[in-house]
Amino acid sequence: MHRFFANKSNFLNDLVVLQGSDVSHIRTVLRLTVGYEIEVLDGEGSLYLVRLAELKNKLIKCEILSSKKNDTESPLKIHLGQSLVKGNGFDVILRKAVELGAHSISPLLTERTVTKSDSDKKIIRWKKIAEESSKQCGRSSIPKISNSIVKLETFCQQASDSDLKLIFWGMENKNRLRDINPETAPSSASVLIGPEGGFTQEEVETARSYGFHSLRLGPRIFRAETAPLVVLSLLQAKWGDICLLYTSPSPRDQRGSGVGGWGGK
Repeated sequence: MHRFFANKSNFLNDLVVLQGSDVSHIRTVLRLTVGYEIEVLDGEGSLYLVRLAELKNKLIKCEILSSKKNDTESPLKIHLGQSLVKGNGFDVILRKAVELGAHSISPLLTERTVTKSDSDKKIIRWKKIAEESSKQCGRSSIPKISNSIVKLETFCQQASDSDLKLIFWGMENKNRLRDINPETAPSSASVLIGPEGGFTQEEVETARSYGFHSLRLGPRIFRAETAPLVVLSLLQAKWGDICLLYTSPSPRDQRGSGVGGWGGK
């Protein structure tokens, strides 16, 4: 069933109003007409089954048939600071980060970033990619994308309230993620991932001055597009909602993740 997001303010009694690009997508791409049923998420954990009631050029009114809770968000809110990479690499990272449950994503401009000066113009497209990826993977909310490209120190300043602060650096010779064992499980984490050439020593020192732990992923060198996916998977497995060994689904997990059991009882 086709799925869309709508702001909570667009829900009025037994109706929900869809606007913007969703209107043309429903009318001209999907060619849906009055009477068709679709799903609408409010971004706050509720999923609505609705019926198209009125189609206009700039808005669509839908009749709410039923609603239910649809919380697919990770208990670990990860704010990913990802340096821009060449080509369409950031687009790929963004799509996968959404699937892996990142709560918010900030594109970074670092000393070794190779990118054009007009990258800010891509923000609108990145927000659209985040929305489309959220629909496809069944997220109950859309990850926040920064309104502009940010510098590393700005990201560090914004991470002041995070329970966990990590910067992954290929030159780190000592610390690994397994060495980070806080007394209580973190509910939020700010994570820094560098560009193709990695972070400079000065950038790592800046992050450390804001309380970030520098870590290395392992003995091999990961591509810039691979590193964030590995990091997000490890964090979600350790403190989030990705299970390394599947047993039986809890009530919260009985919502169709698309993954069957593969061992254990």
